[in-house]
Amino acid sequence: MIGILILIFLIIVVIFISYKRIEVNSYDIEDEKIDKDLKIMLLSDLHNRNIKDKLEDIIEIEKPDIIILSGDMINDYPKESKNFINLFKIFDKYKTYYTFGNHEEEILVSNKIKYIEKISKSNIILLNNMKSNLTFNINLFGLNLDYDFYKRSKKKKIDFKYINDKLGSLDKNKFNVLIAHNPLDVPIYQEYGFDLVLSGHIHGGIIKLPKLGGVFSPDYTFFPKYYNGMYVLDKMKLIVSRGLGFSKRLPFRMFNPAEVVVINLMKKK
Repeated sequence: MIGILILIFLIIVVIFISYKRIEVNSYDIEDEKIDKDLKIMLLSDLHNRNIKDKLEDIIEIEKPDIIILSGDMINDYPKESKNFINLFKIFDKYKTYYTFGNHEEEILVSNKIKYIEKISKSNIILLNNMKSNLTFNINLFGLNLDYDFYKRSKKKKIDFKYINDKLGSLDKNKFNVLIAHNPLDVPIYQEYGFDLVLSGHIHGGIIKLPKLGGVFSPDYTFFPKYYNGMYVLDKMKLIVSRGLGFSKRLPFRMFNPAEVVVINLMKKK
């Protein structure tokens, strides 16, 4: 009995530590197509968590050139978006791009319209199925999937034509960066020819186990292939953020603290 109580206590301590901590993890990417050094901060899956002071301190220390928000920053609008909206003044100091995830897509059409109007009053650039030129040779695309692509039952499959209809063709002479909330569709991103994909969605697998990695995926499967960190897939790199918040259905983390990701894009020397 004492052993069981000790185990329960240790589990609670681990969950509490994972709840409180926010790690900053950096990745350096050199490429001959990159024409200018850029420091990008990737923030994902806030789920309306109230961490304004911590996040502001991290952003002020890191001083990124660009901030990318890769979806699920809210749970609902207007009920569960206040904490994220309170961050707008911080983001206004930086060039900030935002692409929706499944939670933004799940809200009612009327609420989505109001939410987009709210964003339009900030300096955040909403990059849903659009392209922006970060430099002469670096393009940033934001892929916003319809909610049907996130449904666990009768989930639709993304294909080459779908991306082409949304984003158009790529100039392969440019360094092409894609914001795509869901990393599980990475084979089609690779086929399309992106150089770098930035994702979230998986929450690091909720529980992270040594050697086994992330345990659980939001699509209700175990041990997702891409759950955290940088993956080199032939010519393409995929970076998956563990995110900042918590799943509504599984509101905890274990051995898996929240994460801010910093990506240093560098000219090849």
